[in-house]
Amino acid sequence: MKTIKMQFERRGLLALALVGLFIFFNSCSSSSAPPANQVFIQGMAFSPATLTVSVGTTVKWTNKDAVTHTVTSDSGVFDSGNKANGETFSFMFMTAGTYSYHCTIHPSMTAKIVVN
Repeated sequence: MKTIKMQFERRGLLALALVGLFIFFNSCSSSSAPPANQVFIQGMAFSPATLTVSVGTTVKWTNKDAVTHTVTSDSGVFDSGNKANGETFSFMFMTAGTYSYHCTIHPSMTAKIVVN
């Protein structure tokens, strides 16, 4: 009888641990899309890679990676400087056009803002 009781207790603890891990990993998920007019820097990429906004909109970038990145306009219109994990950069777009940008530290990271 004691053995059966111990087996049920172990199963109960195992089930509780699995539920706890499920909740933990789901709450840590960083796959959610950024809010309107925001870009997340995560997974060595800008997300979304193309963002369309209206003239006068301020766009905010947030570095969610563990490494430092920059948000640097290809034409020199804006440059965030180095941004560590959790840091942000904002820029207000006052002229219509397409603004391509990249990370100077990781040049393969590219994206664009389309301003209508």
